[in-house]
Amino acid sequence: MRARIYKSVLIVSIITVVITFLLSAILHYQGRQEQSSQELLHMTETAAAAISKDEEEQSKEYLNALYMTYQKNIHIVWIESNGKVLFDTEGTFDRRYLDSPEVLQALQEGVGQSVQKSADAQPRTYAACQSGDNTILRFSRNKMISFDFLSDLIPEIIMFFLVFLVAALATAEQVTNRVLSPLHTMGELIQQIMNGKHIAHLPSDYDELMPLIHKLEEQHDEIQNYVDDIEEERSTMRTILDTISDGIILLNSKKDIVDYNKKTEDIFQLTKDKHFRRISFLYHDEDFLRAIAHAYSEEGRHEYTMTLFEKPFRMVTAKTELVDGETGLLIVLRDMTAYHMAEQMRREFSANVSHELKTPLTSISGYAEIISKGMYQNTEDVKLFGGRILDEVNHMISLIETIMHLSQIEETETTIKWKTVEVSGLIRYAVDLVRGQAEKKNIELTMDVTPVYVYGNAALLSELAMNLLDNAVKYNKEGGKIHTTLAQEDDKMILCVSDTGIGIPKEKQNRIFERFYRGEESRSKATGGSGLGLAICKHIVEKHKGTMNISSIEGEGTTFTVVLPAMTDEAVSKEIHNEAFAKEEASAGESGALAALEAEEMNQESEGKAEESVENKEGKNKGKSKKEKKGKKEKKKSLGEMIKERKNKKEKHVKDNRETDKMKKRKVKMKSEK
Repeated sequence: MRARIYKSVLIVSIITVVITFLLSAILHYQGRQEQSSQELLHMTETAAAAISKDEEEQSKEYLNALYMTYQKNIHIVWIESNGKVLFDTEGTFDRRYLDSPEVLQALQEGVGQSVQKSADAQPRTYAACQSGDNTILRFSRNKMISFDFLSDLIPEIIMFFLVFLVAALATAEQVTNRVLSPLHTMGELIQQIMNGKHIAHLPSDYDELMPLIHKLEEQHDEIQNYVDDIEEERSTMRTILDTISDGIILLNSKKDIVDYNKKTEDIFQLTKDKHFRRISFLYHDEDFLRAIAHAYSEEGRHEYTMTLFEKPFRMVTAKTELVDGETGLLIVLRDMTAYHMAEQMRREFSANVSHELKTPLTSISGYAEIISKGMYQNTEDVKLFGGRILDEVNHMISLIETIMHLSQIEETETTIKWKTVEVSGLIRYAVDLVRGQAEKKNIELTMDVTPVYVYGNAALLSELAMNLLDNAVKYNKEGGKIHTTLAQEDDKMILCVSDTGIGIPKEKQNRIFERFYRGEESRSKATGGSGLGLAICKHIVEKHKGTMNISSIEGEGTTFTVVLPAMTDEAVSKEIHNEAFAKEEASAGESGALAALEAEEMNQESEGKAEESVENKEGKNKGKSKKEKKGKKEKKKSLGEMIKERKNKKEKHVKDNRETDKMKKRKVKMKSEK
């Protein structure tokens, strides 16, 4: 054992010197190669400055002279920005040089440089430079350099090896004695470190191993942190993919499924894991598989429309590069059912609009024809016909405005501006608006409302209440009643508008929410109805993720019930807090406070890195442990809470001002009463 260690130490020492020498030679060789590359780049820049397309013949003679000066060991190419070759020492004028990385870099940055293998598998250095007339000059030559420079150092190298061999023999015994003892327990120590145990101290004979022990502990912590970061990033990416509403499938070059998201499972109704199975195992439709094969053979993005499980889908495919450089294919499947339904509704809407506009236009045309042909008995008939034309025109204007309003509601899908809305106030406001109209028909208005909060658009919800109450007044009997209730049941808001009007026949109740549908044509014309009010209400309710139902008995009355998701007190409080905090952050961003806070964080991070660098130099830094990493995260988090602290101070200041105003109002009221 001792002899082996002795021999091993000696051999290791010799090998160390040999390796050191080889590394030094390699570094020296690489330095010479780098110098050669820089010389080539400098030569390219100098030549690019000397040539011009305006003096093309002189420039070519100059480049040819350079080529001969370097004994034809250099390849010179002069090309235009569109790829046309102006000069090539090898005569390959049909070659596409614009795809070369050094040329692409020169087009973007002015100069470019790269190292690639040539056709004979020899490494070559390439340099490209953009001249003043936007042409590209490209030089290249072999990267290999002769080792002849080492021949003069052979005597010194031999002497060095002999001296070291003598010194190694003398010190091998001592080194062996120091190394032998700790080796027996190194395996056990390493295993303890890998298990997460900290080695606080070692026996005196093991002092030399403490740096190694600390290094192993540091590496263990870094690896563990790296694994934790990878798991966290992987979990984040998985969450993002699974929340995307489109189906996403990633294939490798063999058409095996590398990954897919949850939406894909729903589309194909998967019950088993399909990872690393052929795509044909997922869906074996011939057209589907042919489209995928076509996407592999063609570059760019491809779109297809298809039907999956009786639903319309749009499939988008694009080639991509996987982590290991392998060519893969990304497939995105988007459900087009809602789009097709919207298109169908739009076509039906256009047909209904044409029909609704045709009726008043026909009437207007008839009255106008009577007047134009003089088919009237006196001027009173002309006034009568003119009045009817005006009525039809006003009806058309009202109808067109209502249609435009409905289209605006349907097309405006922006919900990011939605806020917390207190519905009872909207109901009271709507009741006050229709009260005058109801009093003309001696209709009694009553309501039983309680405060209910929903998340939505206040203007749309106000319009919903107004339309329901307006219909209840229009289609009510003389001396009838309208009762409105608003209450919250669990997490639902229940709004009911009941009237004692004419009611709706049962066979027509399932169509009253259709556009332009009127339950009773003559009654609708008398009241000025367009047949769009309830369609607007239905769309507003659906936009707020609610439902709308009707209960009606012909001749007795109608009740409309609207159910929307309601907010709990906790949700309302949280939303108000979030709204105030968002205003504070937006204000801070506009005023530059967030930029200052970010600069402060960056300065603190820079100071932390500087301190860490100093500790590394002194040998006190033992690696970034989990506690240190967690501490940095908590530090950043505390900085982020500075905005919240400022917000709380502002809220307290506003609250104090409100209390002061209340006290002043009470004093004024008391004085006025006295």
